[in-house]
Amino acid sequence: CEKAEEVAEQVEVEQDVTEVAFPGAEARKPGVIRAGLVPPPAAPLLGAAGGGGSGTASSSNARPRAAALAGAAPGGAADGEEEKWRRQWRSMAQHGLPAFVAEQPEVFHRRARRGVPTEHRWQAWKAAMRVEERTKPGVYQEYLQVENQWTRLIEIDVPRTFPDITLFDKEQQFSLLRVLNAFANLDPQVGYCQGMNFVAGLLLFVAQNGDFRQSPRFEKEEEAFWMLVCLMSDGRLSGFYRRHFPLLRRYLWAFDHLLAEHLPDLQAHFFEENVQHAVYLHQWFLTLFINCLPMPMVLVFWDAIICGGKGLEVVLPITVSLLQVLQNVLLSLSFEEIVRFFKTMRAGEPNTDDAQIGRLVVAKCGAIRLPARITEKLRLPLPDDDDMCMSPCPSGGCEEFVFSPQRRGGDAVGHKADPRAGGPTSSLGSAFADWAAPEGVVGSYLRNLSEMGRDLPQGVRSWWEENRGNYLQRVGFGQERGEDLRQ
Repeated sequence: CEKAEEVAEQVEVEQDVTEVAFPGAEARKPGVIRAGLVPPPAAPLLGAAGGGGSGTASSSNARPRAAALAGAAPGGAADGEEEKWRRQWRSMAQHGLPAFVAEQPEVFHRRARRGVPTEHRWQAWKAAMRVEERTKPGVYQEYLQVENQWTRLIEIDVPRTFPDITLFDKEQQFSLLRVLNAFANLDPQVGYCQGMNFVAGLLLFVAQNGDFRQSPRFEKEEEAFWMLVCLMSDGRLSGFYRRHFPLLRRYLWAFDHLLAEHLPDLQAHFFEENVQHAVYLHQWFLTLFINCLPMPMVLVFWDAIICGGKGLEVVLPITVSLLQVLQNVLLSLSFEEIVRFFKTMRAGEPNTDDAQIGRLVVAKCGAIRLPARITEKLRLPLPDDDDMCMSPCPSGGCEEFVFSPQRRGGDAVGHKADPRAGGPTSSLGSAFADWAAPEGVVGSYLRNLSEMGRDLPQGVRSWWEENRGNYLQRVGFGQERGEDLRQ
């Protein structure tokens, strides 16, 4: 039965994924792109069952197009298939999910990659991360009300979390504040960085079974705290938020290699249109898609990240797979339209099954294998903050990937290689060295970066402010020259 389910899933994935996922993609082309799409008040982004989106099903479309609950059955299945899917998870839950994970991990991982029903999601996540084994009574209570150097920043960011969800009220926000503040006290090496508020907020949401309407119970708040601890330590997510963003920078480097291998045409188009990582990728990684995509799709991605057996590294195949789905649309857009397109993705489309898109993306990403050289780099121990060199890879010599500097209209920077030839495009040092003229490419690029700075996460902006002087001096500009370029 399990093998039959795998075959059936693969057959469905081989269908025209782009049309299934974005039947209204034409509406986003020049002149018709809709900015600031928000669900109507009657259909909030997140509901009691963990769903999202709005709209009614299209009578001309054979597949259901009403916005799906995050726990909808895989593949838009009929009632019988949905019941079978839920019956599988009920059986696993009755057996005990921690015991099932220990006894049949591959079956658990395979089923989780197809999505976890809302009513079982939190227990499945806790079992996969072995949260109960890490929980230490009294620790959360000890840390939650102790102020630290990040407390004020957390207080500022918490109200900005889930701004479209009216049910995320003051009480819910205070619960999130305490979780983040306690974690910053527990792990001051990480402390707090923007993006963590969305991660912790999603954990609180799932801990409450996707229902912000009820007052948060303290035990669920504590569970969310320990889940965050497990993700940061065992899941290595802390490397995304530590000083200098060591693991984030490795993932951006790895993404450039995967993009060159699997989507050379899209990489070339981004090169021509000067689409920097800051336009979309920084937010995708720092919030693990939470603040960038419809919540039902995000939850399916998180099922794969937490329960799929491959951990955080699956973020890379998911990202490439998502861009494969979007490629035909993105290739037809200019820089400004691409920026708007990525901004509107969070709201989704009114008659689109976002959870189904997520499942298709996760299933499709199974064909994307990470080369051994990439996984080796990703899994190397992270350097100490004080010893952190600015090379993205511990072994040095890796190509630049954080900003991928280039000009629009095909004007290449310095000796940049054609992205169609494969591999990342240039080293940051050589790029700056080629931009020596004050009115040359560096002035244009820094102005462009300054304009996009409004959309960058604060942590990335702070990192750039802190280290750009070091970069300029490394390539021989000196302090005075570096100050001129900074201005």
